Amino acid sequence: MDLYKLSGFSNRNTLGMKMHIQLRAGNSRDGKPVFEPVHVHPLENGKYRIEFTPGLAYGIAAGDEVDISDDGTYRVMSRAGNLAVRVLSKQSVCNLAPILTAQVELLGGRLDGSVELGLAYTIPLTAGFAAVERVFNSFIVDYPAAVWEYGNVYSEDGSPLNWWLEIE
Repeated sequence: MDLYKLSGFSNRNTLGMKMHIQLRAGNSRDGKPVFEPVHVHPLENGKYRIEFTPGLAYGIAAGDEVDISDDGTYRVMSRAGNLAVRVLSKQSVCNLAPILTAQVELLGGRLDGSVELGLAYTIPLTAGFAAVERVFNSFIVDYPAAVWEYGNVYSEDGSPLNWWLEIE
C-alpha cells in the first residue's frame, strides 16, 4: 500500500503542498491493520503537520508534527497545544453537530470531521480541561446515545500522556 497520496499520485517530494497520508489507526478484529486518511502538510526531513484532528488515529491533534513510518505508524515530534475530542454515537449525529459545534466554537475550537456516527473536534488547550469537559458532559446528558473521549490525552493503557505539562 502506498501510504503517501496527493491527488491520486504517489509523491514524497511535496514540500509545501497539502496531501493525504494513511495513518495506522489500529487493527481490525481479524488482526489486519486499519488505516485512516489524514490531511497533512509536508515539512522538511520527512515530517508532517496534521491539518485536521483524526477521527480514528489516537495520540494526535491538528497542528501536531509527526514522523510517519512506511507502515503508517507515527511518532509525535512536537505538539501544537490542541486537544482532540471525539464524539461517538449509536445513532446519527449529523443533526446534532451544529448544536455541539456552536458550544465548541465558544471555546475557540472547531469541528474537523464528521461521519454518520461520529464527530472529531480540535480545541485549544488554553480553553482548559474543565471547560471542555463541561461542554461535552452536558451534551451527553442531553444525547445519551452518544459518548465522548479525548483522542490525545490518554495512552492505550489509560494513563495520561501529560504532553500539556510541557506546553503550559
